[in-house]
Amino acid sequence: MTLPVNIKPIKNAIANSYRKTKTKCQNRIMKIKNRMKSSSDVEPLFSRNDSGRGSKNKTNKVDESNAAPTSTLNVLRAALIILIPDYSECEDLSDLNGVNADGDKMEEMLTAHDFTVEIKRNVVDIEQVVKDFCKKYRKAETLHLHFSGHGVDNATVEIDPNRYIMNKLGKTFAAISPAGDSMVGSHGDLYAVHDLTYELMENKPDKVVVTLDCCRNSRGCNKEFVRLKHKRKMSASRQQNLAVIYGTSDLHTASDSNSFTQELYKIYKKEGLAIAILDIVGKINQSWKDCGIKQICKDDIVKVGENWESYMWPSAKNMEDIKDGLDDIVDTEDEEISDFDMKEFVLQMNDRVLKLEAENKFLKSKLEMNVNNQPKKRKFTEISKVPAKVRKISFRIAQTAF
Repeated sequence: MTLPVNIKPIKNAIANSYRKTKTKCQNRIMKIKNRMKSSSDVEPLFSRNDSGRGSKNKTNKVDESNAAPTSTLNVLRAALIILIPDYSECEDLSDLNGVNADGDKMEEMLTAHDFTVEIKRNVVDIEQVVKDFCKKYRKAETLHLHFSGHGVDNATVEIDPNRYIMNKLGKTFAAISPAGDSMVGSHGDLYAVHDLTYELMENKPDKVVVTLDCCRNSRGCNKEFVRLKHKRKMSASRQQNLAVIYGTSDLHTASDSNSFTQELYKIYKKEGLAIAILDIVGKINQSWKDCGIKQICKDDIVKVGENWESYMWPSAKNMEDIKDGLDDIVDTEDEEISDFDMKEFVLQMNDRVLKLEAENKFLKSKLEMNVNNQPKKRKFTEISKVPAKVRKISFRIAQTAF
């Protein structure tokens, strides 16, 4: 049967709808199965002036409340992000333009994997903030602490003149501060990484991950005194559950324009779901090398057998658990698509086309019998509305099916 000119576009539209629907079903399955292999290009995250983790441009100071928590929260995963972009109280330290953007990226990665995230900005007393956090989430199984700000490898040792031991060589004074990695508060006070890790492990969580996006170089400062509070050693069993990732290597500065956090975020987006924690340093260093960036990050992870072998960050799950969850998603998608009967959908569309053909034929025959131009114009208007009806019905059926 030869179709009137108005019906041919309708027939083509329905055929296109069929092809698009079929393609959509296939793509939904492929999207899930290829999620872990996704390697799409990542756009630049943010642009900053290239400097050694610092800039002379001052930022607006943000007052952060560090009041002690009133209760303990029962959560499985908790994270503390400390961001210090404003060092206006320190004469020899510049402000950091990229810190807030780093915090946004880290928060996105952690919240996507069910972490309860707290963000503290421009902290004066880092030690007290960490203590409050550990007290508030002492029942959490997994903890993550991220610091973006200035750091230093402290080379200044403070001694207590009233504490010493007499021996045949004379007086041996007790050191109040060690030489080592430290985070710098907004007013220049230091908090040792040693104290930080000890505090985080105090409540014996299953896993603790620390990411430090700060410098580790030595420099002079009139406030560079680190008071090491914990004199006893950390037990071997606790060290096995602690992973510390440094954004740069010993005695080196950290870039503010190509920060560790920014590069970690790029890797995270490429991986699609999560990253094997033992692969983080290697992937970031390779990415920096490919871009011609002369900075390397390092980790400090105690490996006992396979205790960290299958740990995926930031999901706090093992590889096997993630793969099982992905298989469940694929199975669910397959069931949903199998419930949709493509053949029935096409039959419904064909029935609709036949009805429209009959209606159009009737209107055309009636139009030929009408000599008046005014009714003829009205009938043409009715015919022109038919394609819109088909598109609306096809869209409604497709919506119900999916």
